[in-house]
Amino acid sequence: MNIAIQRGLESLVNVLESHGHRVFYIGENQVADAVLYNEMDTYPYYEVNNIPSVTSATAAENIGYGALLLNVSNKSEDEILRILDRRLYSPIF
Repeated sequence: MNIAIQRGLESLVNVLESHGHRVFYIGENQVADAVLYNEMDTYPYYEVNNIPSVTSATAAENIGYGALLLNVSNKSEDEILRILDRRLYSPIF
């Protein structure tokens, strides 16, 4: 999974990479499957997945396309990994 993280969350980089994820910072013009943050008002999330190769695609090509936004505040590393694995904050049922 490609994960964009907010600067300041460097402690999560090694944990995520050790579980096979590719990690980069928000604003590095890369496509992300998930975005990890803890301060929503201070980062330009519109920059994530907003690169020409993604935005120039047709609507039909973008069906099911997007990124999981994950606020990591008050979550343990295990909780974060579980959410990423399931791609859900909690089970539906």
